[in-house]
This record gives sequence, structure tokens and C-alpha cells, in this order.
Amino acid sequence: MNAELLKKNILFGTLYTAFLAPFIFFMLGLPMILQMKGFEASLIGMFQLVGLPSVIKFLISPVIDRFVFQKNHYKKWIITIGIVYVILLFAISFLSLENNFYLILAAILFTTLVSTFIDIPLNALSIKVFSKEERLSAASYKSSSYFLAGILGAGVFLLFYNHIGWRNTFIIMSGMVLIALFIVIFINEKDEKIEEKKVSFKTIISFFKQKDIFIWLFILSFYFAFISAVWIFMKPYLIHKGIKADEVAIYVGIYGSIAGFIGGIITSRITKKFSKRTILITVAIFNIISILMLILIENYKLNILLLLTVVTLTALSIAFSSSIIFSLMMDYSRNNSRGVDYSVQSSLFSLTRIISAVIAGILISSIGFEGMFLFEFLGMILVLFIIYRFYK
Repeated sequence: MNAELLKKNILFGTLYTAFLAPFIFFMLGLPMILQMKGFEASLIGMFQLVGLPSVIKFLISPVIDRFVFQKNHYKKWIITIGIVYVILLFAISFLSLENNFYLILAAILFTTLVSTFIDIPLNALSIKVFSKEERLSAASYKSSSYFLAGILGAGVFLLFYNHIGWRNTFIIMSGMVLIALFIVIFINEKDEKIEEKKVSFKTIISFFKQKDIFIWLFILSFYFAFISAVWIFMKPYLIHKGIKADEVAIYVGIYGSIAGFIGGIITSRITKKFSKRTILITVAIFNIISILMLILIENYKLNILLLLTVVTLTALSIAFSSSIIFSLMMDYSRNNSRGVDYSVQSSLFSLTRIISAVIAGILISSIGFEGMFLFEFLGMILVLFIIYRFYK
């Protein structure tokens, strides 16, 4: 990897990590805090609503392509939205969780909407900055940054909360995002004439009219969904297998995130010589092997070797799969509507992940973990067949 590409990967990876970490804290960290404070399960469940903005991202994406800055268009959008993001995180630090629950919930919902909004120009900027040949490498670093954000949001910030309290934790979050905004300055956004246009639902609909788009939409919807469901339920599965909660947090939350982070870096270095179709097929086979491993060991007691093996395989599957999907999402985003196209794909990607998790939970309740793993296994085989047969 040349120095310039490495520099761009590190800059964008840092931005993705900084902007996403508070969102992960809202999704995974706050429910644990609420549980420790004795809040009812129904109230804790309300915090899953923070995931909704990622599903409706395509509805707010036209704003980015509608109001155009003559120079540094996407950078200026990132900084503008980022400042609002910083202010909101800082403001939440002064609220009391015990005394202002619904106010905090409303504030966090609005903050996650802003964090979703900032993701639109950031992704559009990455499509503009990285050439087509560089996008798989960029997507790999993006995947790694998501794991790093997971370590921060679901681990480090919880430790901060336990030791320095609510207010200081959110002040640190807002400071982290503020520092990230200064990093935006070092990204070189080449000037190009972007005509101010009336972006409407016709722009969104036109995305679905592209040639051979439906095979890509199938891959986008289901390629990651099956292995994602397995990863989401990895912690409950290990507890079901008799592993202690603290050990699960270490093996999945920390070790698994580190393995996924490394997996993203590996992807950027070993996939340059292969077509994306070949990578899709190869990673799909790897995903199938990962799920098959879980099926085979379901009736056996986990030892440390088996535990580390299944966590490593699944974490790597998540890293490999997300890297190739993020890369292809860039490829399918048209130059004159980058923000809209990427957001449409991202919304569909998020929606199918949520649905797959819901279905997996229902399957576990009715037929157990082994039945759920079998369902994901068969689903991944179907995806592999469709790619092999129809995707060119």
C-alpha cells in the first residue's frame, strides 16, 4: 500500500471511529447502565429505537446533494453537522439519567439522527476521494474502524462511566468528535463542479432503474444479514454454553473486536489481485464454514480452544463480509448523486440486518441455537448459489 493511500485510510478510519463510537455506546452501553440502575426492561428496550435513523437515512440524504457548496462541498457538510453533533453530546452531559429519562431519550434519538446525517457526506466524500481501485482497501479500513468504535462504545466508555461518571464520559465523547472534525481539514477534496439540483424521490427511484441492479440489491440485502445475525447472538450463545458473563465480554467484546479489526486490515492487503466476484464467493464460503463450525460444536462442551476458534472465525467473517459490501456500495453510487445512492443502499443494508436479528431471536426461542445456526447456514448457501449463478 502506497503512503498516500495509507494516509487516506487512516484519516477516514479515524473519522468513522470517532463518529460511530457514541452511537454504539447508545445502542450497547446505555442498556447495560439502565439495567444496573434497575430500570424496567420495557424502558431499556426503548433505547433500541436509536437504530431507526440508520434505516430512514435515504429520506434525509437528498439534502446533501440539494444544497451545494462551490468548494469542499462534502467537507463543509461534515464540519457543519459535526459541530451540531458535538454540541448535542456536550448538552446531554448536563442531564440526569434518573431525573430526565424521557428528555435524555429524546435527546439521544435526535443525536443519533445527527450522527446518521453526518455519515451521508462522509461516505460521499470517501467515494469521491478514493479511486475505484482503492475502494476495497478503503472499505476494509472502514470495517476495521467499526470494530474499533465497538471497543470504544461498548467497552471503554462504559469503563469511563463507571469510574468518572456520566458528565465526564459525555464530555470526552464530544471532545473526541471535535478533534475528529479537525482531521477533516487534512483530507484533500478535489474541486469539481457540482450543479445544484432538485433532488427528489425521482432520484431515489432512478437508483433502482440501473442495469442489473436487482442482483446487487439481493446481495446487499442478504450477504451480510445471515452472518450478522450469528454475531449478534454470539454473546447469548456463549452464556447458553456455560461461559461466565465477564469472560464472554472479554472473548467477544474485546478479543472478537480486535480479531475483526485485524481482519479488516488483512482484507485490504490480500484482495487487490482478485475480482470482487471472486472475493464475494470466497468470503461466502468462509462464512458458511464459520456457521458450520457452530453447528458441529453445538452438542459439545466448549473448551478455550473451541471458544476462541468460533469467535475468531465469526469475527473475521463479519470483517471480510462488511469490507466487500462497503466497497461495492461505493461502486454502485453514481457520481451525480453519491449521497443519495449510498444512503439508499445503507438504509436497505441496515433494515435487513435488523430484520435478520429479529428472525434469529424468534428462531432461538422456538427451535434453539442449533436451529437458528442451521437456518443461517442454509441462507448463506442460497446467497452463494445466487452469486455464483447470476452475479457477473
